[in-house]
Amino acid sequence: MAVDKTEAQPIDLYDAIEQMKRISLASGTFSLTFRKWNRQTRNGGDVVKINAARIRPKTKDDKISDASYKLFFTDTETGLARNCWQVLITEFNGRRTVLN
Repeated sequence: MAVDKTEAQPIDLYDAIEQMKRISLASGTFSLTFRKWNRQTRNGGDVVKINAARIRPKTKDDKISDASYKLFFTDTETGLARNCWQVLITEFNGRRTVLN
């Protein structure tokens, strides 16, 4: 079976986030993988895989610290509102993300 070249190539993280927004506006879902991070314990590294997510409105920085650096989404399989640090997103729809 041939592999689609676009799926095998990495995607810029911020291009991926823009695509996530477009997919969500069209009522679609996307998959993402990210690493957890706990600022209080300075511990993390656990990998989280979300199979079907949709972007939700971001919270203001005065409500959640550093909200501008986080991705706010809903896990559509569980209905849970979640967030993660944008720079810790490692995959979008099966494509590895990179920071350029």
